Amino acid sequence: MRSYELTEALAEVPGVEVTIRRGALHIHQPALGDTATLDPDDVTEAFDVYVPTEQPAVQLDIRRGHEILPLIVTVQDLVFTPAYADDLIAEHAELLVPAMPTMIAYSEMHRDVRALGKAVDAEELDPQTIAATLLAHRCFLRGAIRVGLWPVRVAAWWEYTSSRTPHQIPMRPDETWDNLLADVAKARQQAI
Repeated sequence: MRSYELTEALAEVPGVEVTIRRGALHIHQPALGDTATLDPDDVTEAFDVYVPTEQPAVQLDIRRGHEILPLIVTVQDLVFTPAYADDLIAEHAELLVPAMPTMIAYSEMHRDVRALGKAVDAEELDPQTIAATLLAHRCFLRGAIRVGLWPVRVAAWWEYTSSRTPHQIPMRPDETWDNLLADVAKARQQAI
């Protein structure tokens, strides 16, 4: 789509900061402290959608290879599709895969990943349940990345929980994931 069409469509959502810089569309959601960065040419459609809050929302359909992925921009959130677990776990790995939602809000992802990080230190949890939940959370994070987000704070909680889990999840190699975790490490160093 053309940049001006996207900025016009997203102007319908109050509080969202939309800019075009160096040809990329940046959708900053101040309530989340994160920004989706997209190539406008990857956006095939933008249209108003109904959300339960009854506040304005716009869905962007984003082309990724042969897939069209939705990104719903709401007044205080961004909603997207989690990645498929089969695309993340290593081939021939045996692991319980939890039921996954078809869409997840960024705020829900952050809340769930942080809550597991706190629970893993406070409670005795079943290692297989933790592993399956970590897999679901990684699917959420990978889904966020696919729609142009870079959720460093959420990935930090995921890494924290994963490091305290005896049952490690066999994952496929993923350079993008490795880059996100490298940014987590940088953010931790800067916080010290």
